[in-house]
Amino acid sequence: MSIADDEAEKVYPTRYWSGTRVKEQFSCDTDDLQEAYLRGRAAPPTVVEVEAVAKRLCWNSCKWDGVDSYAAKDEDDAWDYAGEIPGFHEEYIRQAEEMLEIARKAANE
Repeated sequence: MSIADDEAEKVYPTRYWSGTRVKEQFSCDTDDLQEAYLRGRAAPPTVVEVEAVAKRLCWNSCKWDGVDSYAAKDEDDAWDYAGEIPGFHEEYIRQAEEMLEIARKAANE
C-alpha cells in the first residue's frame, strides 16, 4: 500500500453496511470532486515527500564518487553518510521544504 493510500484510509476509513461486507456509498457531484482535488493540491508536503526531495538535493549537490575517500553507492547511502556531518540533513530538509512550498504556491496561483 502506498503512503498516500495509507493516509487516505486513515482519514476516510472504508465503511461497510452494518453486519455485511458491502461498502457504503455516497453521492457527490463534480464540485465535491474539484474541492477534494484542490485540497490535495494545497495540502502541506508530508515528511516522506520532504525527505525524498532532501535526499535528491543531497545526492545532486556532491560528487559522491570519492568525498573524503567515501564512495556512496546511491542516494540513500549518500543521505546516511551526510547524516554523520552535523547540520547537513537539517539544511537539505530546509531547502526541500522551501522548494516544495514554491511549487505548491505556483500550482495554486
